[in-house]
Amino acid sequence: MKNLIICHGDGDGIISAAVILRAIGEAEIVITQPFLLDRLTIDVNVEAIYVVDIAVNNKNVNMTTVFAANHADRIVFWADHHQGSEVLASILNEKLIFDTTPSCPELLARNGYSVPEEWLNAANACDRPTKYQPTSLSERYNNAFKVSLIELQDGNRAAVEKVQRAFITELTTETESDIVSEYGGRYEPIMTATKAAADSFTELLPGVGITVLGKTGVDKTLLCTEGYKKYPVVVVQFGSAENGEPVTMVATNREDLNLVQTFGLPSGPPFRVNLSGKFEEIKKLVVEKLLQ
Repeated sequence: MKNLIICHGDGDGIISAAVILRAIGEAEIVITQPFLLDRLTIDVNVEAIYVVDIAVNNKNVNMTTVFAANHADRIVFWADHHQGSEVLASILNEKLIFDTTPSCPELLARNGYSVPEEWLNAANACDRPTKYQPTSLSERYNNAFKVSLIELQDGNRAAVEKVQRAFITELTTETESDIVSEYGGRYEPIMTATKAAADSFTELLPGVGITVLGKTGVDKTLLCTEGYKKYPVVVVQFGSAENGEPVTMVATNREDLNLVQTFGLPSGPPFRVNLSGKFEEIKKLVVEKLLQ
């Protein structure tokens, strides 16, 4: 039987893929993003598909639901912990494993899969860094991953997948990867730049800080963590407002604020969302929504 695991590329998703790979023994792994799901071509020889940590695309829900419907007969299960994935229940029925757990590996553990405690702690720290302390394992992956993402800005997409696959191999073989070590060893300048960028936050509203950073040469998670020291909600624009396609990130460590609901999005993590559009327009939207 040819198995296929489809996973998200953050620490949470990569650890989820390792959990499934260890359980079923052998599989091809496709690492992707929710907004790229419809571009996947599934080999006709694939008999069993396992989808982990892939949220419903909040810009085009149909992209996700059509993919699920097209491959429902071969999907063994779809495990996701992001708000909005419950829309897949009508398509996948009992094949959907859904709950709003801190991480997808925790969801898998609650549904009978064996997840080493070290992996679980790392996945929770990767996905909910404001609630869970970083671990040596989460930092090992995150540092290497952040460096590879900076290279992606220069068109080096292969660097990201090289790190992702090396980490899965490291987890499942318990052999330290030279690739992960190499990339992680280059993280310090990113950390320094990120902490400097955190000093640029100014007040947009009481309890809300904002900054414009241009290119994404920083660790977004660390930037939020540093920003929360002054503001429980942070707003960051990445990219030039002149190019017409900036992305505005809104993030919070407030337990009472669900950003998916606040901005009327169909899916995503409640503590961090990305909004596309001209920056001044999005800035007005942020003020309007957060003042409600």
